[in-house]
Amino acid sequence: MPKHETLDGIDIYHPKYFTLPGMGFFDNASSMAKAAEEIIDDIYPDGEKFDVVDGQYLYPDGVAAYHFARSHNKPLVLTARGSDVNFWMENTKAKKRILEAIDYAQKVICVSDALKTALVKHGVDEKKITVIVNGIDPDIFNSEVKTNPLREKYYISVGNLIPLKGHHITLDAFFELSKERLIIVGDGEQKSNLKKQAKNLGINGRVQFINHLDQHKLAEFYAGATATILMSSMEGMPNVVLESLAVGTPVIAPNVGGVAEVLNASNGILLSGRYEYELINAIDKIGGLNKSRNDISQTVNNYRWSDVANRQLAVYTDAIL
Repeated sequence: MPKHETLDGIDIYHPKYFTLPGMGFFDNASSMAKAAEEIIDDIYPDGEKFDVVDGQYLYPDGVAAYHFARSHNKPLVLTARGSDVNFWMENTKAKKRILEAIDYAQKVICVSDALKTALVKHGVDEKKITVIVNGIDPDIFNSEVKTNPLREKYYISVGNLIPLKGHHITLDAFFELSKERLIIVGDGEQKSNLKKQAKNLGINGRVQFINHLDQHKLAEFYAGATATILMSSMEGMPNVVLESLAVGTPVIAPNVGGVAEVLNASNGILLSGRYEYELINAIDKIGGLNKSRNDISQTVNNYRWSDVANRQLAVYTDAIL
């Protein structure tokens, strides 16, 4: 990562911080906060000019933001996005630090009702939580997007190539589906293993791996797919689901995180679990959905990044006041 870059006119800094990989639990939050302190004078040489500290993802980022906000006596807004609740809140040391950060914060944003429910079960005051679901850019993801030029029918799976995303389950299912093609978009630690799995299953001729697609090209690939497949074990509110539905392509996904809040019988198939046989049955049935691309797109018509931004701004404003 560069130390500094400018995106859309906004200065972005990436201070390096110390960590020890493979330790199980290492206090990355304190290390990240220290790294931020070391560059703050360079960013604001004439003194502090910021109003609020925002922590996206409760641990370690949110806890780091808490340390930083407290040291500068600034209000704090935290956002829970998925595994920060579903995974880190099950770690005793991390949970203690997260709850301390939440106690200091003016507001905690959750990207799904499911995450809000989980935090309340962990003892967080419901009044401190607001739900702001992720959005999509309708100029990129919409039902008018042209499909990519591939002639053959295919399914698509988009996400980091890591175990919790469940690409290995999808590959096992496609071994049983002798004629179906699959495109996997993403990169990560499991890439070589997944390619080897496809080869060992004898389906590598029907499976294509693509490292990265820009947003416009990704929309075209969604639009050309029979369905989008997501086999994650944990999610907050997956953008993959929202983006696919926005272009009018149905989704097949298990009932994890906030998926059930947007996916139903009108726009896809919600699986009860991450099972190969369930996925195979869903692929057999998805053609009977009988919904137009526009019909499916309308089911997520209320999820727009512009609305997210306005609601986020309102939270910041309340925190400052």
